[in-house]
Amino acid sequence: MNLIDLKQEQKAALETANAVVAAAERRGGAMTAEEEETYRSSMDKFKSFGATAKAREEQNTIRTTWNMAKGRLPGVHAPEGEVQAGAAPARRGQKPMSAEYNESFLAFLRSGGKQTGSALSEGFDPMFGGFALPAMPGMSSALYEGTGGSSNGAGGYAVSVPTDNLIVPLAVPDLGVRAVSKAIPTATDIKIPSQSTFGTAGWKTESGASQNLFTESDPGLAQFTLSAYMTGLTNTVSWELLQDVQIFQEFAVRDLLNAVDINEDNAFVNGTGTGQPLGLVGNTATGTGAPYLVESTGVYLLNAVDDVLGTLKGSYFPNAAWLMSRATATAIRKAQRQANLFAPVWTRENGRDLLHGFPVSYSSNMPALPTATTAGVVPILFGSFQDGYIIGDRGGAGTFVKILDQPLATAGQTVLLAYKRVDGRVRRSEAIQAITISHS
Repeated sequence: MNLIDLKQEQKAALETANAVVAAAERRGGAMTAEEEETYRSSMDKFKSFGATAKAREEQNTIRTTWNMAKGRLPGVHAPEGEVQAGAAPARRGQKPMSAEYNESFLAFLRSGGKQTGSALSEGFDPMFGGFALPAMPGMSSALYEGTGGSSNGAGGYAVSVPTDNLIVPLAVPDLGVRAVSKAIPTATDIKIPSQSTFGTAGWKTESGASQNLFTESDPGLAQFTLSAYMTGLTNTVSWELLQDVQIFQEFAVRDLLNAVDINEDNAFVNGTGTGQPLGLVGNTATGTGAPYLVESTGVYLLNAVDDVLGTLKGSYFPNAAWLMSRATATAIRKAQRQANLFAPVWTRENGRDLLHGFPVSYSSNMPALPTATTAGVVPILFGSFQDGYIIGDRGGAGTFVKILDQPLATAGQTVLLAYKRVDGRVRRSEAIQAITISHS
């Protein structure tokens, strides 16, 4: 499978696991053995597809492929006597489609199947359903097979392969850190002072003949610098592609913006703080301290989210929220069903997920629950991110896009460049408490 298919399969597996847990929640009982198996299988697929997709991304092997049986497109005729999966059986002497049908078919594709017209009846297959792909008269998929759309003197040169001009984008991962943190515009580096210790009060003996002094104790101060680090990327596109595919520039720019946002959120979670923002993981308060050990029943998750409530100071509760990945959220919901809690801790109100009454935000960059011998994983954070994490946007929160048509003009290419300058720092570690999970 290509990268797009892997991402879609991973998303589908997680949705299946979510659906199983949701069904049990609506029913008000524990999951059945069949549901348990479906949940386990779906989560295994989610993790497997995720690992494979990550490896593909690292190798930069993104490519578009036709995932069709024997290389043939749906609706293009197969040889006589052979029925192609998902397509109408071959019919000799089929007349070419009319111009009206071709136009209606393309409109049908652009609208995602919502726009249909009477002209489509010309290519409707009453036996298998669907509409025939417009094709050249007399052309057989046997002549197209194996060419993948490239040259073929036996007939491939004449095969028409229409392409819809709507590029289906990948879904953007969950990027929840910016939404819950405090973001400010910056024009220069800013020194952020903070209190590190309290002054210590003492008991004073009443003064009489002698002088009894109050205790001298000063608060401690700390300071960090909120700077700005550059993130961005370029995309080189030929003039021919920009001229012939009108939507490609819009698609490419949107992809640049998404890439910057994805990289930014990853730094907000896992950044080292050197040449990039400082991440939340490893730089917040330690919560309850000792790691919770993984248990098959999932009770350790319920205990962890219960216990961490007692580690956050009361002044931070008005703005408190949770941060985790959706896979971790699904595991918590499953644990709730397994425990058959009389008063559920995970609820949903007005389209927002709540845990112990506090809103849940999601980031795909948050560490996953350990599945092997792992120590010190922090998959869940709880606290006031408004007080605990600050983001500095140099020149505005948006991503800047430049169209550079001169550097590669002699090659007939345009460079699309996207960048932003941003920093993020933990400014009050005690405002955000971590839950640490270990497998052993």
